[in-house]
Amino acid sequence: MASQGRRIVRTLRSAPVPLAVALIALSFLFVPGIRAQAEEPEDFSEISREIPALAARAKMNAAEALAQRYVAEAGAETGKDSPEYATALTWLGWVYSQQQRYADAEPLLKQALAIREKAYGPDHPLVATSLNNLAGVYQQQDRAADAEPLLVRVEAIRAKAVGRGMLEALPAEIQELQAKGKDAKAARLADHYVALAKERYGADQPGLVPALLEAAFVYQQQGDFGKAEALLKKALAIRVAAFGPRSVEVADSAEQLAYLYQSAKRYKDAVRSMKRALSIRQAAYGARNEKSIATMEALAGIYMAAGRTKEAEKTFAAARKLEGKKKHRYAYLRQETSYAVVKVFYATDRKNTGKTDPASVYGGDRGPLTFGVAEVSIPPQHKVGVVETPSIWRLEWCNDPEQFVVLLSVDEVDKEKFFEDVVARVKSSDRKSAFVFVHGYNVAFVDAVRRTAQMTYDLGFGGAPVLYSWPSQASYASYKVDETNAEWARLDFKNFLKDFVAQSGAEHIYLIAHSMGTRVLTGALKELVLEDPSIRDKFDEIILAAPDIDADTFKRDIAPKILAGEGKTTLYASSGDYALLASKTFAGYPRAGDTADGVIIAPGVDTIDASAIRTDFVGHGYYGDSDTVLGDLRDLILEGKRPDKRSRLAPVTTDSGRYWTFTEQKPATP
Repeated sequence: MASQGRRIVRTLRSAPVPLAVALIALSFLFVPGIRAQAEEPEDFSEISREIPALAARAKMNAAEALAQRYVAEAGAETGKDSPEYATALTWLGWVYSQQQRYADAEPLLKQALAIREKAYGPDHPLVATSLNNLAGVYQQQDRAADAEPLLVRVEAIRAKAVGRGMLEALPAEIQELQAKGKDAKAARLADHYVALAKERYGADQPGLVPALLEAAFVYQQQGDFGKAEALLKKALAIRVAAFGPRSVEVADSAEQLAYLYQSAKRYKDAVRSMKRALSIRQAAYGARNEKSIATMEALAGIYMAAGRTKEAEKTFAAARKLEGKKKHRYAYLRQETSYAVVKVFYATDRKNTGKTDPASVYGGDRGPLTFGVAEVSIPPQHKVGVVETPSIWRLEWCNDPEQFVVLLSVDEVDKEKFFEDVVARVKSSDRKSAFVFVHGYNVAFVDAVRRTAQMTYDLGFGGAPVLYSWPSQASYASYKVDETNAEWARLDFKNFLKDFVAQSGAEHIYLIAHSMGTRVLTGALKELVLEDPSIRDKFDEIILAAPDIDADTFKRDIAPKILAGEGKTTLYASSGDYALLASKTFAGYPRAGDTADGVIIAPGVDTIDASAIRTDFVGHGYYGDSDTVLGDLRDLILEGKRPDKRSRLAPVTTDSGRYWTFTEQKPATP
């Protein structure tokens, strides 16, 4: 009997954020002559901006020196009991935390907390911030017993803020009262919320709308449809005046009214309002857009509730026809109250650390091959190509799945259970499909899972998303160690891939690898093809994004011996990839993913030049950051289109053959 394994779940209130900074170019590590020295900041605000900027460029020694200078100057100029000094201490504590020097960070954060308590009183929001920061350091050390009382104080401060009428805190308090069944108190607080918002924003301004909607929901839940209708109509009128009668904001209000009318069994009014929302959304987004299709399905649901079966069936059929291949988008999601959850299957030869925090379950040490499933949140306001992460500028080290892409849980299972779950997911998908993603250099397990979930969601992939995570050190300075571990992981990945072909039940398998992960993938494939040449045809597509592979080795040993065949291969490369430029400097030879020395053209390989794509300053993560590249991947994976059929690409013909380039930056979703 397959073991269910052990489930590791992060509580939302106490979840620490991995203290990581943005990806940097390898050139900062390997190119001689680049100095870790910042320009002299002009004042304290400039210093507070420069510290994380240095950290983002992996100049931690410079960041530490600047933070120490901040502490010294703030103490000398404002005094060691001033709020400015507390902020300086907090920044220095943050730098130490980035370096995992928790023993150095803790006393600084405690001192900052004491200063703020004395300056502002024990119930000030900045005191709550300091408590939260200190709790984050404790959680990084698995000191839950020390963190818990601090977080309890944070909750108490929030509750008192609500009592003082702090506008931003009221929605959470209203929802908490509803959850406890205290309907009368929830209604009174909702009315108070509307009154405060009206006082702040005015009676006819869009800023009032969130309070109106919150109050309307409270009354609708309590069955007071009259009050709820009046509030929703007021919100609708404000939006019409502010944004125009055909705006998408008006469509949102019309839909909200339709659901209210449906609850009240006023089906004629519900149909009228939902049709209004549908008309606006189809005009704004197009009939095939997911929002338009979802609205059409909602209209069909109203028809069904009203007993108008023929109209319901006709509308459902029209929605399904428009939806076509898009219906897979909902197959893999577990929808929470306000955010989606994507399940990611994983295999890894990282060592399990034994820690309970999902973000820390696997580290950078080598371990036996293990299997599992992880759950990742996608926030309601998610943007295509973005892995939403808390901002270090606010010094907030706790995740919120309603705002960020968060690794919620890690469930380690045995091999039998893993493939049992993968088969179930594959069977539930339209095309019986799966993809296997292999991450690159300097990637922690938590970030690899989050990226896999973001890509799954943005692509609308309905099959089984699978991550293979090898033991990268997740350190800018550990390029050589990562190289060694990538080579070491090759055998484990080879065995995993062989099992996956045999046991996943997938009829369509896509292999995606990035950066140094392409070495893991191509090394394993080389051995598999030597053992059984027919296995190459089991993969619909091999996608190599920014491959950190010697260009000559790729052309001589990989392209002709591994990638050619009935299966197809796509290679994304760019001349603006400064990480690969640095890798070239380090290795002495050009990389396959860098087009600065020419575009690789090889039989069986569709090369896509992504140099025109706007992405981060390093230019290495465009495969998952750019909505244009994601859109091209969607056409490739979900639609099966070759480059000549993909609207974002244009051919470039050379003496060596043909490759493709992006013509314009079209988004991933229609």
